Amino acid sequence: MRAEEQLADTATDLVRFCAAARRAGADFPTIWNTLLKGHPLVAGIPIQSLDGTRSILEIPLVTGHRITYEPDVREFGLSAGGARISRI
Repeated sequence: MRAEEQLADTATDLVRFCAAARRAGADFPTIWNTLLKGHPLVAGIPIQSLDGTRSILEIPLVTGHRITYEPDVREFGLSAGGARISRI
């Protein structure tokens, strides 16, 4: 397995951890502060964007991927190059 594939797998795992924390009742600020903020894959702070009328938070990763969070539906996902890879 190439290093990029391993990092992508790790990014997917990180999204799964975030989704599990959300299902357990954690809000986004708690998930940001406890899981994401200090994680070595995270490359920056959450950036708010709009997709039509939906608000989306995007957290850049060192892999070039982005963790996405949609507050309206409380779902995490992973995107690359503007295309959604997964929604968890």
